[in-house]
Amino acid sequence: MKTLRFSMSTAIAACAVAVMGTTPGFAEASKAETSATVAAATQPLNSRTTVRWDLEGGGMSRDIVESDQAPGGAVLEVRVRRANDEAWRSRVTVPLIRDINAGDEVELRVWVRAERAIRGLDTGNLDLQIVRTSEPYDNIFSENIRPTEEGQYYTVRGIAEADFAADDVVFGANMAYGRQTIHFGPIFVDRVSSAADREGEG
Repeated sequence: MKTLRFSMSTAIAACAVAVMGTTPGFAEASKAETSATVAAATQPLNSRTTVRWDLEGGGMSRDIVESDQAPGGAVLEVRVRRANDEAWRSRVTVPLIRDINAGDEVELRVWVRAERAIRGLDTGNLDLQIVRTSEPYDNIFSENIRPTEEGQYYTVRGIAEADFAADDVVFGANMAYGRQTIHFGPIFVDRVSSAADREGEG
């Protein structure tokens, strides 16, 4: 597993397994976007100050690069070298910091751009999920998106049908649909409401 942590720290340490370092503007962008996003959300489910990106599977590489398009001016660039019939074999994940309960409505908002499209598609191709990391590997939602060279925020919502412990659920982007290069910017995962909240509204 390869790990990339976006943080405000000034220390930079690198090895074959992990990279941790300063990403100018990226953590600040998360803070700035939070006020606009959390206005409609009950509780953040991922860290807003330090975003840890993990790469799982083979055939991928990554770097932090500058971006004129992305909020905050920097992105995680993930390069997928080959396709796999099981797209989940190569994916990017971000851990969550709070449990999700059955009946919770969860919202994902993430900035994505295709730096290099899949040949023949003229877009990227990936799945956005909030998914359990152990059996039965169920998810709260799984949404296929086709990002273009014009980066934008993608928003997906779903209602949990079971409990998900924080240490057993992640944001995941399944990426092995073909050779492509994808930019990831700020990401927000929020608990928008619970079953009790919706019953109260009714």
